[in-house]
Amino acid sequence: MMHLLVGAGAMLGFLSVVHYVRIRKLSVKWWEWVLTVLGIGYAVFVLEMIASFLREGAPRAALVMGVILGFIAILWGVLLARFVFDAKP
Repeated sequence: MMHLLVGAGAMLGFLSVVHYVRIRKLSVKWWEWVLTVLGIGYAVFVLEMIASFLREGAPRAALVMGVILGFIAILWGVLLARFVFDAKP
């Protein structure tokens, strides 16, 4: 069930980004879309890794790896929002 929720959340996030780009009429290049898809894929990887550590009974490993890799995922998202999806004048 957790896999379905993570996948549904990732798809909802991607469709929200597409909707935001259409509403704001932003010009997003193809390589920026590739970075976005890779970022969402990396976030899914981090969430699935945390879930698998918890399923194995290693909550401390889930916490440590979740914090380390989750920080990179959050930084990736912030940089995408700042440099790709910011309304350019």
